[in-house]
Amino acid sequence: MEAATVYLERVSNGELVEAQLFDGISDGHLALWQNTWLPAMAEAVRRMQRAGVPKTKWPQDLHWDWSKKTAHARGFIGLRSFCVTLGGRLQGMMQVDCTKEARLSVQARKPLVYVDFLSTAPWNRKEIVQPHEFRGVGRVLLLAAVQLSLDEEFQGRIGLHSLPQADDFYSTKCGMTAMGKDARYQDLTYFEMTREQAADFMLR
Repeated sequence: MEAATVYLERVSNGELVEAQLFDGISDGHLALWQNTWLPAMAEAVRRMQRAGVPKTKWPQDLHWDWSKKTAHARGFIGLRSFCVTLGGRLQGMMQVDCTKEARLSVQARKPLVYVDFLSTAPWNRKEIVQPHEFRGVGRVLLLAAVQLSLDEEFQGRIGLHSLPQADDFYSTKCGMTAMGKDARYQDLTYFEMTREQAADFMLR
């Protein structure tokens, strides 16, 4: 399985740390998810329950089963998966679909890379752990989606439906265009990135 060197920022001191971006999610990566992410998520939920945190503030991807998502992706040529590791630990995962079309008027019906699912490890989320460990996992994975779009000659175009907790990340940090809530997709906000926005995002 191919891996590229990427960099994450250690939150405690701002140091850039070398990590690996894998084109694919292996059984070993899924074992890390099961043995490290799931217990950390379960502990986070217990802490939130004890503190009386409303469920609307809990991690909104709690129900995602990455073993099932990965098994499904392996059965379709248009679906691709990526993950990031550092120090033998799984830091983030993403699944994308290369068969979708754009909706924005300036690029409507042109092919894009659709980000089906993107998730970072519990210890990298400031709403779960204080202080969290690494910053930049989501950006690295989204850059991988943009690069895949370029490789597929989609000119960097990507699209996705965002969980509400991530709306600000895609709008402010990534510079994507919000196209409003999608009644056909659980009323989640749909975002798209044009080739110009992709070029700007890659330079940030």
